[in-house]
Order: sequence, then structure tokens, then C-alpha cells
Amino acid sequence: MKDAIIVGFGLAGFHCALELQKHKKDFLIISNEREGASKNAGGVFNPTVLKRYTMSWRGEEFFDQAISTYSFFEEKYNINVFQKIPIIYYFNQLSNHNDWTVASNRKGLDRFLSPLINTDANKGINDNFGYAKLQNVGKLDISKTLEGFKKKLDSNSFSQKEFDYGELKFINNKIEYKDVKARYIVFCEGFQLRRNPWFSYLPLEGSKGEFLHIRSKVLSQKKIIKAGLFIVPIEKDLFWVGANFDRKDKTSKPTKSGKDWILVKLKSLLDSPFEVVDHKAAIRPTVKDRRPLLGAHPKQKNLYIFNGLGSRGVLMGPLLAKWMYKFVVEKKKLYPELAINRFETYFSNPKNIDV
Repeated sequence: MKDAIIVGFGLAGFHCALELQKHKKDFLIISNEREGASKNAGGVFNPTVLKRYTMSWRGEEFFDQAISTYSFFEEKYNINVFQKIPIIYYFNQLSNHNDWTVASNRKGLDRFLSPLINTDANKGINDNFGYAKLQNVGKLDISKTLEGFKKKLDSNSFSQKEFDYGELKFINNKIEYKDVKARYIVFCEGFQLRRNPWFSYLPLEGSKGEFLHIRSKVLSQKKIIKAGLFIVPIEKDLFWVGANFDRKDKTSKPTKSGKDWILVKLKSLLDSPFEVVDHKAAIRPTVKDRRPLLGAHPKQKNLYIFNGLGSRGVLMGPLLAKWMYKFVVEKKKLYPELAINRFETYFSNPKNIDV
């Protein structure tokens, strides 16, 4: 018997499985391996909120656990996936300078926000109001991380198939899915959660993000640029650029309007030539109150959800997975900001499924 079945293999599914592996638990991942938000993300690793020059919710805790987890993963799997690389933040008005300086002297933020305001020109960049540096931040190669983990799993631990909700049965407080028996199941499906007959009542709204891959001979491989959008180095002369936020369009099809939005910003920022080599889109699993979705089904207690990591999955995933393990296995309580029972009034019995 498996300890767990995990449905989905983006960042949420990966961190859920890695945490189980740390505790020597047996699991089966079931994933259709479609390209979701995780594999299309830029992988930026930053605990601050740059719009307001503040720390994100429990940002330092998430940051410290993430550093520990990715270091552990690199050593265990003999693979390099995390790169410490500064973010160069370009101001859009001079009045931002004082706000940045004040924030950079606050406890916690001083670990990440360098107080120095720079006005020297950067090669290839149109800079009207100066810039500052975020230190101790970086990026995760998400695709390499997922593939590196997957390669070490055998067919008893990973199944590349579509999950069939109708095949899931609950017998004697255990899970049965086709020929697999398990103690519990965790849904880590990202935006596909909206099709889930047990958890579709949750307010997973989703936000579409479109991004480009560009080639540039001028931009630096040694820094991430943030100036209304992110420019993230991938490999020699290749960069990830994005992303926009569209809360109305729930398709993963790239659009001309999305591409044009990015290009307008990019052309105003860069004073050097570049070539667009790819244009993609994905739906981020964002939640109404901008907090993740962790917890157990209101009635079927061995059926769990680990979702809604949004645009901060790289940062939050490791510690959320640790808390989720303690909730499921050790019966510890979740923070109320994360627990799905905050949406208890949204719940109604799913139709056509015997729970």
C-alpha cells in the first residue's frame, strides 16, 4: 500500500513528493505532464513585495526554508538548479528613491534591499530614474528541477496518465484508484482544480500570464531586471520576459494583445536590438484572497488539497509542503490564512460523486 497518491506534478506536486521522500514515505505521482504554470514560470526567487517595498507574508521564513530545501535537493540529486543572482530594480519616478531608502533600513528588508541608489547608465537599458539592487535573491530552473526529480522515480512512483476522478474509491478509510491502494490522496493540480469534483467549490480564480523568450547580445546573464516586467536570463543570449496578468481569459492560448503589451514595455526599456523566439501563456493558480489552498476535504478526510501557490511557488513551496506534511501525518493545525476551512461556507456536496 502506498502512503500517498499525488495528482499533478508542477511545483506543488514536486514539493509534496520531496517532503514525503524526506520522511521515507511511499508515493505515486499521477500527472498528464501538460505544460502548466510551473514549467512556464520565470523561477524568480524573491521574498519582498516590490510594489510596496515590503516583506511578503512570512517572507523570511519561506526564504530560509527554500534555501535549505533547494540546497538539499541539489546535493541529493547532484544537480545545479538554483542560482543566486541579483535583481536590478528600475524606478519609474524619482520619489521612489526615498521610499526605497527608508525600506532598506527596516529589519528584515535590510537583508535583501541594498540602500545604494544607482544613476549610472546600464548598457542596453533606457534608465531615466535610476535603479537599486535586491541581494540574496535569485532564480530556480523549474523545468530542470522537475525533470531531475522525475528521472530518479520508477514506474511505481510516477505515472504519466490523465487522472480519472470516476475511478477513485473510498474503502475502509483508505483510497483505491484502479489497482493502487493508498492511505490518502493529495491534489496538486494547479488551475485544473476547477474540474475536480471534490474541491471545485474553492475560489481558485486563476490569472493568465503571457511571456516571451528573446535573444539579446547586449543584456547581462548575471542579473535579473525588474522594470514593470521581469527579464530573466536562461542561457547564453536567451532571456525569459514577462509576464502580464489577465484575470478574464482562462485559456492557455497566447494572444496578440498579450504579446503587444509585453513588447511595448520591452521596447521602452531596451535601447538595444532583440529577437523574439517564443511566445507562450499559462494560467497561474491564484486564489481570491491571494493565499494558498491547503487542507482536507470537509467530509472525506483522507482527501487533501495542496494548491494555489500562485506566482510565489518557488519561494513558498518548500515550507508549505513541510506544514502540509505535519498537517496530514502529524495532525498539526494549519495557519488559518492557508487552511481551506476559511472557505467553509462555499462548500456544497459535489454532484454525481459519492463522498
